Amino acid sequence: MWIEDPDFGEHFPDDAQISDYDKLLTFFQTLADRGEPCYGRAVNDLDDGIWEFKLGAKRLSFFDTPGDGTYYPKLRPRTADEASGGDYYWFPNFDEYVRLGHAFPKTGRQTTDRDLELTLVVREEDLEHDKR
Repeated sequence: MWIEDPDFGEHFPDDAQISDYDKLLTFFQTLADRGEPCYGRAVNDLDDGIWEFKLGAKRLSFFDTPGDGTYYPKLRPRTADEASGGDYYWFPNFDEYVRLGHAFPKTGRQTTDRDLELTLVVREEDLEHDKR
């Protein structure tokens, strides 16, 4: 339960959160199966190879890695070789592993520096774990 859910007003809609949870799982599965988002507005690039899944005001950051503790930021492609090759020319071809980062509400126009920093902390911890 997320009581402070910014997508809903004063009434706590637990059924809506269940539906949103299922939608986010579908976003993850579609990316895993097809290598691209289920629709263009389901994801957004943030900074330094950090991307986010988007559903209303709910955000869940993610990044990719080959799984060996290394990381090369995937930005919006500039060439066809960097692109996923699917329906979304602007979506990169990610490494084998896509890792979830930090979940947060988007309440303003841009993602906050704090939310980006927390995602970077998660990424560093995750990559360090892979090195072991």
